Amino acid sequence: MARISPRTSWLAASLAAVAVPSWLGAQDDEEGAFDRTPRDCVTLQLVDRTVVVDDQNIIFTLRSNKVYRNHLPRKCPGLEREARFAYETTNGRLCSIDTITVLEQFGVGLTRGFTCRLGEFVPLSPAEVEDFDLQRKEGRTGRRGIEARPVDSAAAAPAEAESASPPAASEPADADERD
Repeated sequence: MARISPRTSWLAASLAAVAVPSWLGAQDDEEGAFDRTPRDCVTLQLVDRTVVVDDQNIIFTLRSNKVYRNHLPRKCPGLEREARFAYETTNGRLCSIDTITVLEQFGVGLTRGFTCRLGEFVPLSPAEVEDFDLQRKEGRTGRRGIEARPVDSAAAAPAEAESASPPAASEPADADERD
C-alpha cells in the first residue's frame, strides 16, 4: 500500500533560525514525567497526517492526538524540497526498518526520487507539539527569533549627532519666532 504525505505551504518555515527547537531534542516535559520511549512502528490506520520538517525529520500525528518525530538515520536528499513521500508496507504498520521514497515533481507528474530508511518514532510532549506549531505558524521569526532591519549609517549619523547635544539656551530662535 502506498501513501503520499500532504504537501504544505509552511514547510520551509518550520524550523527556528536561532535555536534548536525543543521538539527536535530529547527534553522532558515540565513535570519530567513524559514517556519518551521510542516506538519501532506506528499503525497506518491511525496516522492522521505527516509533516516533512527537513531532509531528516518527519512529524507523524495520529488520530489519537499522539505525535511522533521520526529522525531518519541519514539525510534524505529532496525530502524537504518536495515535502512528499511514498511507502509500501505489507502488515499495515510503518516501522523503523521500512523505507520511504521521495516523490519528485517531474513535468505534470511525479517520479521516484531517493529512497531512505526511517528511524524510530519518538513521542513528542504536548509542550513540544505546541512549540512546533508556534514555529510553523510564525515562521523563522517566531518566539525564538529576533527581527532585525538594516540601518543606513549615513542617515543615522546626523540624527544621532543632533540628539546627543541639546541646543543651548542662549541660541536665538528662528527669525519667525522672535516677534
